[in-house]
Amino acid sequence: MLITPFHLSKVLIDMTDNDRQNGFVTHNIKRISVSNVNTFREAPDVWVARYLGKVRFPSGFAAVQGKAVERGVDLGLYEGEDIDACVKKAVRYLKDDSLTLPKRAEELEKRVPIVERMTATALEHLMPLGRPDDPPKDQKQHNVGINVRFRPGDDGTVPLLGYLDYYYEEKNLVVDLKTTSKAPTKWSLSHGIQAAVYQAAVKSMTGKKPTVKFGYALTRQRDPWVWLELSDDDAAKYLKIFKQSVTQLEAFLSLSDDSNRLIAATPHNPDTFYWNNAEEIAKKFFG
Repeated sequence: MLITPFHLSKVLIDMTDNDRQNGFVTHNIKRISVSNVNTFREAPDVWVARYLGKVRFPSGFAAVQGKAVERGVDLGLYEGEDIDACVKKAVRYLKDDSLTLPKRAEELEKRVPIVERMTATALEHLMPLGRPDDPPKDQKQHNVGINVRFRPGDDGTVPLLGYLDYYYEEKNLVVDLKTTSKAPTKWSLSHGIQAAVYQAAVKSMTGKKPTVKFGYALTRQRDPWVWLELSDDDAAKYLKIFKQSVTQLEAFLSLSDDSNRLIAATPHNPDTFYWNNAEEIAKKFFG
């Protein structure tokens, strides 16, 4: 186990009890995540609606598809089920979790073959690594945590919490599964940051810097799998960018203790995918 609920709760309690205010404390943001900070950088209007406006965005078919593949792969890696059985269950997850989504029949016709290919492809490439370490009891994934510094002083850090897809302690290896239509030739900014932060967190907690690899299961039929491995140079570059983004996020939150004022000052871009099927949320916050 990389981090226990007790250790995490102690960090959060210590932060809550600290009387020295910063932007995160002012807006009762007790911890951050890589995806949280990436959203602030890529789509600040989504970030303020979600984390200051406290709304939940609807899940689309892409998210349900990715989750179905991950659940099917988990069955093969942790439970030892054969690939055919995992593929069938992944398709069942896709169908069960999409009951309320629009254009369901049309989307399922398109996505069922994709889920079948992605699940089989991922298992073919991940099974040779062996069985990942089990997450701690009552947890679905390994938690990783680290304090991220945004300014000097005792009140200049914020706890970060993340989750590893697969952790192999004996191999000192972290693997993250991605499902996508585009084959990467290099790290994207968001994925590079995720890899670098998770590597730093595991090193901080275990004393050993792990190898971090992202496996991409692709929609295409030819060459449907790509591995990316984090280099030391990339890790340093992406950690620097991440720390800068956290510093900017805290500075933004420090501009006002009024969440509504911050939301009103944030430009809205309705063209990003985040706003698909979220028109009511957009209308509520941005008119």
